Amino acid sequence: MRRAWLFASVVSVCALGVLTTEAPTRADDSANLEAARAAFERGAKLASEERWLDALAEFEASARLRPHATTTYNIGYCLRALGRPTRAKKHFAEALTRDDATAGKELTPQLRAAAQKYLEEAKAKIATPWLSIDPGDATVTIDGSPLEASGVGHHLAGTRPAGPGEKVTTPHGFVVEVDSGPHEIVVVAPDGRNKVVHEDFAAGTTKSVRIEVPKPVLRSDGNPTRRTWGFVLGGVGIAALGIGSYLGLRARSTWHDALDACPGKTNCKDDRGSELAADAKVQANLSTLAFVAGGAALLGGTILVLTSTGSSEPRAAVSASVAPSGGFVTVFGRF
Repeated sequence: MRRAWLFASVVSVCALGVLTTEAPTRADDSANLEAARAAFERGAKLASEERWLDALAEFEASARLRPHATTTYNIGYCLRALGRPTRAKKHFAEALTRDDATAGKELTPQLRAAAQKYLEEAKAKIATPWLSIDPGDATVTIDGSPLEASGVGHHLAGTRPAGPGEKVTTPHGFVVEVDSGPHEIVVVAPDGRNKVVHEDFAAGTTKSVRIEVPKPVLRSDGNPTRRTWGFVLGGVGIAALGIGSYLGLRARSTWHDALDACPGKTNCKDDRGSELAADAKVQANLSTLAFVAGGAALLGGTILVLTSTGSSEPRAAVSASVAPSGGFVTVFGRF
């Protein structure tokens, strides 16, 4: 209550006269001044009730209408009460900088001393880890908000509204000022790959955190010529197996015709039975050759395709076999 009473008394004094120290120079300035004064007074009342979020909104509205070091100080105080030291530090520093720019006309000695005190207090509650990301053109968010650049290789977290990530100027390494406690860091590569990291930063820590987005899983095409020839050879093998099957069926049919022409292989009425038997034998031989050639071609094509990826581990195999009743091909392995 002592802290709330001290702050309430400060903002009450400020609300009475500080915003009237700059005379309006244009007609619209007068309207802005009155609106800024009203927002400031509402903020002062809300702060006296310790309604810090509502007070913060009013002071921010007042600052947009009429920037003033005292208003900026009050924004910092609300953020301090809300436990957001990184944003509070930023506003206390801005209040002091603005007061310096006006030759000390905007902050009373009491407020200036308080701003310096709270600035140092906020620094002690902030973590300043060193982050580096890969790839360098990735975007970064912390707790759903993009970072705010505050110098070369220096960024602030939690000072900007929630939104999509943005690239950082020095991805190889940069300091981030962030409130102590747990945070979610999201790094997204241009192609959508991302890495989510959860870190719990202690106050004052300067630990280094490197975040690497997983590399894309690329399937090597190996030797494209070998792969192409593998498919061609495999296609030829399949075609040869088809021809072998046709010839095998044809040989079987022709052999049955020969048997019909020569019942018991002795009662041949003419030479037709012997001619059909000879044709059946030729067709069977051609079928066997087609099966052997087709199986070999399919096996060779499979080997070419599998070895075109550069993998030394066998993943599949083809076996061609020939039997008196026909030929067949067996494919086995791991896919």
